Amino acid sequence: MLIDKVFRSRGLVTGVLAAFVSLVMPMGEFARAQATVAPGGSLAGFIYGKDMKTPVAGAVVKIRNVGDQKELTSLPSDANGMYTIPGIPEGRYILGVTAAEGNFDFDYALHVKASEMGKLSVALAPGAGAQTAGEAATKKKGFFNTVVGRALIVTVAGVGVYLAFFTEKEASPIR
Repeated sequence: MLIDKVFRSRGLVTGVLAAFVSLVMPMGEFARAQATVAPGGSLAGFIYGKDMKTPVAGAVVKIRNVGDQKELTSLPSDANGMYTIPGIPEGRYILGVTAAEGNFDFDYALHVKASEMGKLSVALAPGAGAQTAGEAATKKKGFFNTVVGRALIVTVAGVGVYLAFFTEKEASPIR
């Protein structure tokens, strides 16, 4: 009886179908990109904005080989933020993205294998080095990086050393 009521609800059925379609659609794009894999490896993924949800169109992904410093670039990302780089020789690469918001360099290396497709999606959020002076000033320091925090550490360490070494122990006839 309850099942009949649940499946007769148009809103629920529409919501379930919409969720299913939204989850399946990006995978279809990856499947099409994988069908066109060139000799060597390839890299595909999505570029998102600072909010990690909004796709960035027109971003160019660049990878540089760690060994020979040869650079490969993608075509500008499409309206969904998808990019592909086909024909990548096997090796270790570092990643960078150029978009309207600026240049973004990533601190990690990725390994591309021959005849395989790597999938990597990134968000263009500025790192610690990209902060402005105002943002750095408003960022709160940790407690133990303040003068009071350091004084507390020194005090607790001093009390611990005093209790460990300088307190008299009770004399015992057994010891």
